[in-house]
Amino acid sequence: MHIEFQALTTPESLQLIRDVAAEVWPKTFEKILSSEQISYMMDMMYAPEVMNKELADNMYFELLRIDSEPAGYMVYSAYNHSSQTAKLHKLYLKHAFHGIALGQKMLDHVQTQCRKLGFSELILAVNKQNERAIKAYKRNGFATFESVCNPIGNGFFMDDYLMKKSL
Repeated sequence: MHIEFQALTTPESLQLIRDVAAEVWPKTFEKILSSEQISYMMDMMYAPEVMNKELADNMYFELLRIDSEPAGYMVYSAYNHSSQTAKLHKLYLKHAFHGIALGQKMLDHVQTQCRKLGFSELILAVNKQNERAIKAYKRNGFATFESVCNPIGNGFFMDDYLMKKSL
């Protein structure tokens, strides 16, 4: 199995992430969120104009390829323009690749990249009901530092734990 991380640096290349997200998101959140909220959040986070603005605002988009095929993605950036703290916005892996330590490789890669960029801390938000992800982050040294429930529009909320780790 050949593993490759590909930086996506053009608006056109971001379609690769949208394609993976369209497969991963409904399966990941089907037991946590309503189908209406999943659809709303997909539009809110993965619309071309949203992702293009994020790219222009210096977010890093990376695709995980397994034997040349897109298998997952990661999105990270400076947190609130901090010089010390990075935020992992997204880390998703196709379900067919779960259970073989690829999520671990993705997280390790993000941490390495953030260290290279000079960050000393990494934070993330994870849905309170996403037990698999919470366990993985705790296993990797992340600790919960806040519980938040933020309205995102249309009567929907993001009910998350904020977690952080020193790099």
